[in-house]
Amino acid sequence: MSSSDNKNTPKLIGVILLILAIAAAGYYFLAGKSDYGAETVAPVATEQTEPTQSEEAVIPTETETEPTPVVVETKTLNLPAANAPEIPMGDSVSSPEVEKMMGVRKIGSDDAPIKVVEYSSLTCGHCASFHKNDLPVIKTDYIDTGKVQIIFKEFPLNKPAIDASKILRCMPEEKFNAFQSLLLDEQEKWAYTPEYLEPLKQNAKLAGLSEDQIESCLNNKELETRILGDMKAASDKFNIQSTPTFIVNDGVKVIVGHQGLPLFKETFDGILNGTIPNVVPPVVEETKE
Repeated sequence: MSSSDNKNTPKLIGVILLILAIAAAGYYFLAGKSDYGAETVAPVATEQTEPTQSEEAVIPTETETEPTPVVVETKTLNLPAANAPEIPMGDSVSSPEVEKMMGVRKIGSDDAPIKVVEYSSLTCGHCASFHKNDLPVIKTDYIDTGKVQIIFKEFPLNKPAIDASKILRCMPEEKFNAFQSLLLDEQEKWAYTPEYLEPLKQNAKLAGLSEDQIESCLNNKELETRILGDMKAASDKFNIQSTPTFIVNDGVKVIVGHQGLPLFKETFDGILNGTIPNVVPPVVEETKE
């Protein structure tokens, strides 16, 4: 071996060792990368687990339904409709205009087995008390259920009541009940003062009458005669001496004064249940031999 070959041998050995080191490093790197990649891309287990408490809370349940409403059965009354009461009228012949004003004013069904004619004065405190306290209950329990009909008739006891009755009768039929209630509700504000006409007129204007209509109504002597004539005829037939007076089914029962709700209930229930006759017994005249 020459001296030049001896000098190159260490260099060759160094190159070979370097190549082996590079190869070993490459193998280690590739093997390690393969393992790391498997860890990062390995699929996560999808095993199903039991739902947690919060998950159970959002699981839809059966829809709760509203409770079925209770249906109250309405029974048809066995009693036939009471005949229209024969309301006594004055002897004077009225014009068609006044006849229209004096037409029947009522609340309740024409098929009601009980028909009540109420005679009242618009300045009567007991009449106002009945309308404010008892009539609303009677309306709910008997009128709105088709058992009772009430017909309103004026029985004026003084000049303010006469004037108020005339204005009431001049009201359109559809406003009659509301205006009557207004006058009775506001009775203490107009009925007991010498200057009653001013608040009375004011109420009439609020209800829709003009000043001219009010004056024409107050000056209508034919209307006043008819109101007073009907009042006298009712007094003669039913011996009415005070207000309010209630004629039930043309005289089956007569309730005088503000007797309170229990008497009305007793009367109505008695007729409906058959313990009180529903018709006036015929008058039997005695024959002398």
